[in-house]
Amino acid sequence: MSKHLLSIDDLEKKDVENIIELSFSMLEILSRDIKKVPTLRGKSVGLIFFEPSTRTRVSFEIAAKTLSADTVNLSEKGSSVEKGESLLDTIKTITALGVDFLVIRHRAEGFPHIVAKISGIPTINAGDGKNEHPTQALLDLFTMLTRKKLRKVDDLKGATISIVGDILHSRVARSGIKLFSKIGMNVILVSSHTTLPKGIEKLGNGNIKIKTQFDDEFFKSDFVMALRLQKERHGNFYFPSDREYNEIWGLDENVMTKLKEKNKDVVIMHPGPMNIGVEINSEVAYSENSAIFEQVRNGVATRMAILYYLFSHLQKIS
Repeated sequence: MSKHLLSIDDLEKKDVENIIELSFSMLEILSRDIKKVPTLRGKSVGLIFFEPSTRTRVSFEIAAKTLSADTVNLSEKGSSVEKGESLLDTIKTITALGVDFLVIRHRAEGFPHIVAKISGIPTINAGDGKNEHPTQALLDLFTMLTRKKLRKVDDLKGATISIVGDILHSRVARSGIKLFSKIGMNVILVSSHTTLPKGIEKLGNGNIKIKTQFDDEFFKSDFVMALRLQKERHGNFYFPSDREYNEIWGLDENVMTKLKEKNKDVVIMHPGPMNIGVEINSEVAYSENSAIFEQVRNGVATRMAILYYLFSHLQKIS
């Protein structure tokens, strides 16, 4: 692994195993009355979010502070970018101030890669356009293990996850496909023709299946992840209406019943935020099979593990 986490491609399987094992340790820390360890004391983490975020930004901030790091928050609004300064000059300014880690979210694909190259600071991609979101994929993997009371990554080899929804605009889907395939899971993608990118199956290791509707193989899934329709990226031009989308590809009570007939322990996931009544209905989102809010909780533990892993890796190569 390099000193950056910009893509799932940056991780060898051993890196994934180490991060997941660390995540279990970090989850234990979060269960304590005093949630604080000195691991990153004296270090600072720059949180640079130029797209809206609640779960990712806040979980990274809590993760850094639990590890005793200081945080610096920067958004487009209120920064010198509003005054006409280029974002790259802003990054150079933050670099000059001595930040030790950068966590970047930006609407432009590849922007975190540019920042990592220019700054030289260990950089984590917190979502770049519709390209990738590697920390989300790692926390989703960790959630699958905790939900199934498993410990090792290899315990999920051969399990099936179905990802349903707007694949075309989803950085979560791209990182997930890469990661889940890397560890030997079977991945089913269910999407309309208009929200399914051509060649998406090439991101996997030959174990990706494409479907445009729910079928018997889908209903046998071990995990089902719904994706939000990203209207901020495409408007309503890719499907007739929310109601019709929900009737065909939404996870509703009828779909849930059929899933549980085949696998009563099927786990429902969603990276959030949810459009209730569109890609997922409330009776599914808040059911006993749902791990959606566990994903949020596990996001802190996993991002603690990622920060620690980058730090420890830097210590080894310095």
